[in-house]
Amino acid sequence: MVKYLELRYKTFEEYFENFIDTLLSTNKTYEYFVDWEKVKNVVLKYEKELALLKQLYELKPKKAKERLKLLLQEHPTILPLIPALIAERTDKGLLSIYDPDKMQFVEFNFKSHFLTESEINQIVEFCEKTGLLDVLISVQNLRDYLFGVEVGIDTNARKGRSGTLFEKMVKRFLEKNLPEYVRVIPQDRRFSLYETIGRTKKEKAKRHDFVLYKEETPIMAIEVNFYNVTGSKPIEIVGSYITLNKAAKEKGIAFVWVTDGPAWKKMREPLMRGMKEIEWVVNYFQLQKLIQYFNSINWEI
Repeated sequence: MVKYLELRYKTFEEYFENFIDTLLSTNKTYEYFVDWEKVKNVVLKYEKELALLKQLYELKPKKAKERLKLLLQEHPTILPLIPALIAERTDKGLLSIYDPDKMQFVEFNFKSHFLTESEINQIVEFCEKTGLLDVLISVQNLRDYLFGVEVGIDTNARKGRSGTLFEKMVKRFLEKNLPEYVRVIPQDRRFSLYETIGRTKKEKAKRHDFVLYKEETPIMAIEVNFYNVTGSKPIEIVGSYITLNKAAKEKGIAFVWVTDGPAWKKMREPLMRGMKEIEWVVNYFQLQKLIQYFNSINWEI
């Protein structure tokens, strides 16, 4: 059971209600909205190619097609930029589409390579039919245009970024509040409790979100997750973490589950089940109580 007394609660019920009452309604931080560094790096990657395509600005369509053919022949490095300008991510440069006029699938190779005349004509036709040629003719500042495209693409990554944001929040808190002699190692390759619960040598051992070290000795494994919505995954997690808690006790280290999010308000039963079996379960607000306790005992686990 959760060690609620060590967390300065009089009863388990008081601890549980405080857990529910202090759940975060969101884990959005300033980093959630746009990964600006990623966007800037993409634009920087294509600086030279953007300058080359600027030659098409304000040309007549026929002239623009001839200039584009010449550019593709002399500078095939502009190929990867073409799908980027229409917000498309390719698999190793390959893109397959269905051409209704030809009633067949057509495959394009946008990886930088020497182009045959037939390939050049195919790429120019692609630019024309997708409307990209019109963009190249009418947009003066392609750099700013690509920047905007990449910002739009990056908003689709918010869901995936949401999970890592809570990990970053926890990491910042740990690094700020731990004593100097305790180190935080994210995704540590040297230590894993998962190795003790039936994984074969051929299988790659899972890594914990964080492992805490006192000098060279691992003293705590921490798993972190945030749930906005209910589902089967949080319920499955409870079972696996109960097993991890047992493995941690056998190893003589602490296992901590830091979890948060509004979904737990509707999943009290599995949460309660985990708290009855795992010694340390806290949300982000309660993490402070946990660290205060371990600091008070000088991390003698």
